[in-house]
Amino acid sequence: CMLCAAYAGGSEICQACAQQVKSTPWGVSSLGFSGRRIPVLWREHYGGPLTPIIYGAKYRGDWGQARLLGACLGALPKPWLGNPPVVIPVPLTNKRLGARGYNQSQMIAAEAARHWGLALKPRWLKKTKHTRRQATLSLSQRGQNLCESFQAHANLAGQRVLLIDDIMTTGATLREAMRAIDKAGGTVISAAVIAHVPKDQRKSNSFQRPFKILRASSKSLNATPAPKQRSCSISF
Repeated sequence: CMLCAAYAGGSEICQACAQQVKSTPWGVSSLGFSGRRIPVLWREHYGGPLTPIIYGAKYRGDWGQARLLGACLGALPKPWLGNPPVVIPVPLTNKRLGARGYNQSQMIAAEAARHWGLALKPRWLKKTKHTRRQATLSLSQRGQNLCESFQAHANLAGQRVLLIDDIMTTGATLREAMRAIDKAGGTVISAAVIAHVPKDQRKSNSFQRPFKILRASSKSLNATPAPKQRSCSISF
């Protein structure tokens, strides 16, 4: 099991963890941009059962975990009305993509797009400005850090767009991506993320830094005793 390391009978997660994920509340928030409120679909509040594997997908390059996250997102109701949008994942700079070797948001978006039957267009938005990691900055520094860091392709003109990322904290990353898409003539009609950090959680102790969560997750997996055999009755 990707969540608890117990026997999962060939599935991604065991039955107990599947039930935990299914019972975790999901919801829709909104993000202010250019005089509009953009709906943002999220699968869980930050700190939920999927949060540790977000960092497994992000920093360990676990593609299986990224696909699971995308499937969990794609299992939710479609976050748009009317004509289907194109899916744009939040990109990395070429420098960071080269160092990491993958973009976890693109892998999540690819699986979610497949579930929703939407076209994925990862090359239509680029991150051209190398910036500091958002997770290392204060809430007030995040918007300034990303200022004018994205560039959108001309193909976005007249397109309806669904933006996908892994985590939304202040919304600074999504707003800057929206700004570039808007400049190219596209319209972001909605966004979707795995984890949403509520406003009252952003300054609390429960909002842990990613490497702290990743270390805790690693210790938990390493300390797990011989797994009990449990069947999995859920598929994403």
